[in-house]
Amino acid sequence: MGIGRIRGFLWRPAETFDASKEETLSDAYVYYFTLLVLFSVLLAAVIGIVLANPVAQRILGMAPDLELLKIIIAMSASGIILGGTVGVLIAGIWMHIWAYAFGGMNGLTQTIKVLMYAATPLLVLGWIPVIGTTIGAIWSLLLLLTGLTQLQGMYSGRAILALVAALLVPVVIIGIIAAVFGPAMLTHIYEVR
Repeated sequence: MGIGRIRGFLWRPAETFDASKEETLSDAYVYYFTLLVLFSVLLAAVIGIVLANPVAQRILGMAPDLELLKIIIAMSASGIILGGTVGVLIAGIWMHIWAYAFGGMNGLTQTIKVLMYAATPLLVLGWIPVIGTTIGAIWSLLLLLTGLTQLQGMYSGRAILALVAALLVPVVIIGIIAAVFGPAMLTHIYEVR
């Protein structure tokens, strides 16, 4: 994996994506999984530090319990690893539908590789509360666009359209579901009370 590779995706993404065209999905997965594990350990440590803080315990209404804290930290780390592993595959399939619709012709493997490599800033910075998460997420979205242009051979405008569609379609679907079922659920909740 190497620090140089991380630096490449952060500071020279077009060149680094270009160099990764011939890599296998396994190569990309090893890179991604290594960063995912590091991220999960760092984020679990941050969660542990926050939950061990007496002020946070008062706010959350929990008593200091070392065993419970250990369980929460372990579950956080393992949940992040499992969620990240499965999530990148599901997101890769979803993103590929839109990449293909807007002209990406280089196969699902390339799209999944794009997502794995584009996650670099989020996995490197995302464990830092608020600032790191925000900067990492935005940077990762920008890398996703670079990756789609490089590995899927898409024009920038089409890559942007694919990304916007991939992000907006679920929001619209959730909005429609909320509009249709929300009022009935609220009515039911108030009737129960």
